[in-house]
Amino acid sequence: MDVALIGFALLRLLLAILFAIVGLYIASWVLGRLTKAIDEWEEIEKGNYAVAIYMAGIFISVAIIIGPGVIGLFRTFDLIGILVGFGQLVLALALAVLMQYVGLSVFGGLTKELDEWAQLKKGNVAVGIVMAAIVIAISTIVSQGVASIIAAIFG
Repeated sequence: MDVALIGFALLRLLLAILFAIVGLYIASWVLGRLTKAIDEWEEIEKGNYAVAIYMAGIFISVAIIIGPGVIGLFRTFDLIGILVGFGQLVLALALAVLMQYVGLSVFGGLTKELDEWAQLKKGNVAVGIVMAAIVIAISTIVSQGVASIIAAIFG
């Protein structure tokens, strides 16, 4: 058993967790700024289950998309590897936020008779579940494309 190798693996894992948590926070912050119709954290603080379900979907979907972005941390463990991992994470995070925003905007445009943000604010759990499912579905579909883009850029 190589103790040094295990130590480096654990350190990379801790960095990946840190990058993922920071990435999820940044994604929720950016999406919160883009969805001006609702303050997600204020609604969650009030106990709005619909918004909490929607945000859970956002976190799951962003995690699905940024997963490939953390891969660089597991290739090599040196400054270059960490910087490449960070670059991959930033790119994956930007793509995740962009794709979620575009997906929700397109869905909102297709369902003009329903004001999803107003319904979320009212606590409509059914709308929260549907919106969570939409963002998770989008991330599942596009995650391989994001991984391909990252591989093409970072090799």
